Order: sequence, then structure tokens, then C-alpha cells
Amino acid sequence: MKLRQIQYFFSQFQVGQLFKLERVFTLEDVKNYANLIQDFNPIHLDEQVASQSIFKQRVVHGMLSASLFSTLVGTNFPGAIYLEQSIFFKAPIFFEEQILAQVAIQDIKLKKGRSILKLNTTISKIDQKIAVTGEATILIN
Repeated sequence: MKLRQIQYFFSQFQVGQLFKLERVFTLEDVKNYANLIQDFNPIHLDEQVASQSIFKQRVVHGMLSASLFSTLVGTNFPGAIYLEQSIFFKAPIFFEEQILAQVAIQDIKLKKGRSILKLNTTISKIDQKIAVTGEATILIN
């Protein structure tokens, strides 16, 4: 029975396969996230303070933007368990800015009857500049 599930999985997913999600974060999204995790850094919430920063305006929490990787994993790999995620923040994401989050299958391995997938993770801006990049490893039972 497990073998069937694994065979089905391998026939459904392939190295190089890409999953995408477009998103725009609003001030309301950032406020809700700040309240949820209790991160009230003024670079995210205070327009005056943020205007004095290197970004010259408020920015979306990096971890809020990176949470789109979890969204892509959860919706495209039902039952997956996150094992690892590296994250490199390359450019700020601003409020109302259109972004594209992507997860690409880099490798698929069997280990103890389970599938281990290595994923490339990126978030790019509308001008195709990379804002966030990294790798994830997930487990599929």
C-alpha cells in the first residue's frame, strides 16, 4: 500500500516542477501579522520612522513574505511536513507591491519509505528582482 502511494507521488510530481502564487500585502495584513506575532518594529508600522530608514518607507515583515513558501507547500503538497527552510532576504517588499512566490522541485528522494523533496524557494518583484530566496526540505508520508 505504501509503495502505491509513493509511485503515485512520483508520477504526480517531477524535478523542475514549479508552483506559483501572486500576492500583494496591505497595511492591514502587516498590522494583523504584527499583532499576531507581537513584532511592532516601527520599520513596518510607523511611516515617519520608516521614512528615515534605508528603505525610505514601511516594509512588509520578512517572515510574513516568506510565509508564502509554507502556503505553496501546504496547498500543493497535501500532508507535507516542513523539515527545513533557509531564507535570504535580498530586497525589501513594500506595501501594495505585487510579488510572485515560487517553489520549484529541485530533488526527490526516497528515505525509509518516505519521499523527501528539496525545493528552491523565491519571491520576486514585478520587475523580476529577487526579494527573497532559499531552499526548503519537505517530507511526504
